[in-house]
Amino acid sequence: MGTLNRLVSLQESQLAREVQNRIFPSMRPSIPGLDYYSDWRPAPGAGGDYVDYFEMDDGNFGLAIGDVSAQGIEAALLTTSLHSIVRALRFSQYGSIAEFVANVDELFCEVCPDNCYATLFVGRYDPILGRLHYVNAGHEPPFVLRKTGQEYRNIPLESGGPWLGMLRKSPYREGVLSLAPGDLLVAYTDGLCEAANPQGEEWGWRGFLDSLETGPKRRAREIVTRVFADADEFAAGAPQRDDMTLWVGRIEEMHALPILQLVERCEDPVAA
Repeated sequence: MGTLNRLVSLQESQLAREVQNRIFPSMRPSIPGLDYYSDWRPAPGAGGDYVDYFEMDDGNFGLAIGDVSAQGIEAALLTTSLHSIVRALRFSQYGSIAEFVANVDELFCEVCPDNCYATLFVGRYDPILGRLHYVNAGHEPPFVLRKTGQEYRNIPLESGGPWLGMLRKSPYREGVLSLAPGDLLVAYTDGLCEAANPQGEEWGWRGFLDSLETGPKRRAREIVTRVFADADEFAAGAPQRDDMTLWVGRIEEMHALPILQLVERCEDPVAA
């Protein structure tokens, strides 16, 4: 019976991982002035990491990253539900990101068991105005790494509200931040900082930040690859305990755009 249970558990884990693999984005829309890249490192069994990005109707860039508090098949199903809700609502006409996340929360509450919840960060980046509108619903705060002189300033993106599925009709607050060429926007899940070595010591926030600061001028893909390599080096072969997800975006100089297009975007009351 023990062998049969282990076999069933393994099959469920593989199925859950296949389901989760299918919802990770396979296309990377090109956004003027934004160099970005993401990677996901699954742990044995299925966690609930979620990341998605897409171009919106107005040319803005949408980013969502989250973590579902479940394992196995349940995590895969809830992560898929969250992905579907965000994708279904992303082109809806909402006045703010806060209203958008409130609607995501309301729909997620309908499918989320009482003992589960999800963290979620949603951002909308306008490449013309260089503005990031965002809501952080209980997720590990993404941050902007900005060089000032010889030092790096870390700007956390914390504005938001409670976890999804935690309360009914939760209120959410929207944050706005202007981004400039050279800024590095980083979004991740907690499994990355929790990478541990054979002695049980965690890589931690400091190790993660040090890895990012060694090469913020590199291309986004090179930065992500370097961070995972540094985490692996610290872990020294110890088993991975949780999924690890990282998204990095570098703000670059804007490419020349038609003046008429720029004027039309700046006169749009929603974009402004």
